[in-house]
Amino acid sequence: MILVILLLLSICAIIWWQRRAWLLVWRLNGWRGLVQQPYLWLLLIYYLEPKKLLQAVSRTRHRFQRPLGIVFGNKPVIYVDDPDTMEQLFNAPECIDKSFFQEGFCLRRGLLHARGAAWKSRRRQLDPAFGSKVLLSFIGTFNTVGNQLVHKFETELLGDNIKFDTLDDMFCRAVLEVSCQTTMGTETNFTAADTQSIARTYSELMHISALRGTKPWLQVEFIFRLLDSKNYKRTQDLMKHLEDFVRVIVEKKHSEWKAGSEHNITSIVGDNLDSNADGTEDLRNVKNISKEHIPRRRIFIEQIFHMVDTGELRMEDVMDEALSMLMVSFETISTSVLVTMLLLAAHEDHQRKLRAEIAETFPQLDQITNIDPAQLLQMKYLDSIVYESLRLLTTVPFNMRAVSRDFYIHLTAAGGARRSVKVPKDTALVFDAFNMQRDEKYWGTHAKEFHPDHFVAGSMGPITRHPYAFVPFAKGLRYCIGNRYSMYLAKIFIVKLIYHFDFGTSTKLSDLLFINGISLKFDKSENISFQIRKLTHMDI
Repeated sequence: MILVILLLLSICAIIWWQRRAWLLVWRLNGWRGLVQQPYLWLLLIYYLEPKKLLQAVSRTRHRFQRPLGIVFGNKPVIYVDDPDTMEQLFNAPECIDKSFFQEGFCLRRGLLHARGAAWKSRRRQLDPAFGSKVLLSFIGTFNTVGNQLVHKFETELLGDNIKFDTLDDMFCRAVLEVSCQTTMGTETNFTAADTQSIARTYSELMHISALRGTKPWLQVEFIFRLLDSKNYKRTQDLMKHLEDFVRVIVEKKHSEWKAGSEHNITSIVGDNLDSNADGTEDLRNVKNISKEHIPRRRIFIEQIFHMVDTGELRMEDVMDEALSMLMVSFETISTSVLVTMLLLAAHEDHQRKLRAEIAETFPQLDQITNIDPAQLLQMKYLDSIVYESLRLLTTVPFNMRAVSRDFYIHLTAAGGARRSVKVPKDTALVFDAFNMQRDEKYWGTHAKEFHPDHFVAGSMGPITRHPYAFVPFAKGLRYCIGNRYSMYLAKIFIVKLIYHFDFGTSTKLSDLLFINGISLKFDKSENISFQIRKLTHMDI
């Protein structure tokens, strides 16, 4: 009898500890949500690892009413896969912080993981470093590394059995080279060879971060060290290797900066006058900038060195931001290029159509060697190809946020009635862009197919697409600061590769098995291969 009483008291204590989470589940999903929690916990226990999670969510999400409330320890969690709720949450000032699910990320410093007022302040400081003139100053670097990439394909990557992982490594190294040049103004020759294993270091850290992100108990440092000492030690070694690599470059560049500080500050002020903190300035003004007047390249750390000299930032802050920018761009842009090339290889009709647009836009070889951004903006089919690739195989499957204070969201019931639901502070928000962007409810009968016409004006038929049904870079208050940088670099790489090479593969879209990493990964990628051949002038 005493044991029964103790058991009941324990259950009551646990429920009280979790009361905010249970109350949110009741508000969102009613009795159905409450009784489904044990089933959800069993699913999470079995599938909470990178190789299983994304595919499990894709299979089972339709069994639950959504937005879905989940009791996760004493934390309320809301799973969201509809554009209306995403729009509210992405634009809510209470939802700009990263969630506890991301505490296991290997780099928890800088803008990427800043919270609240600290994030707003740092974002205002860094926004000018991504203005139009700054981005245009990088086009030469994008072209140079893109040409190096073409050379690597010509000399090493032609044949009938080019492995997916080989291309993955090549794109990672090329993007890392661009990132090092535009972030730190340093040529590293990663496209030719990664002699310092920097790309491999980043990749391994991303893998460990994804593991910790799906196993929240490993986000507590002493538990991580106790339960997975091998990965804990490996993480420390890898981070030291990266920090040493970046520190040497940053300190050298800061010394150079100080030597010419008066000119540098004047130049930065001129660049910043053209920036727009909300990221909405129209890059079509590139049509008014000739190749002779493209601005001098302004590397990222130069844009913020003057903040060190004025006391707004410390050198350690510059280090953190450089590490963050390298890590994020390296992982996401390379994945965007890779999945686009995979989809074009699997759909050669679209590849031929894109190649025809490239030939029409750039009739001379020298125009491909030095791609003019103004001409790139004219390529509507290229836009539809890239956007469709980001829709179907979105680079970041899950985006996560935390609620900083209580607020209300408004939901629409099946009958059209609207109701308000209070979301408590510290709720974790999980945005499932991957499945939303493949849902027939928002994308019609071709939702799970590669169908670039989704992004051709007037092709939607009776379907009215919600503006938040496509969120590859997130949207709202914490949109991706580097989204335009990413798009220009990816498009320049894709144009050069499709102009020079023909890509084929026997892999079908239905063969792909997805892994939830920091960015989208593929299970059994060793079974994916490409056939790549050099095109002659007659082929083009």
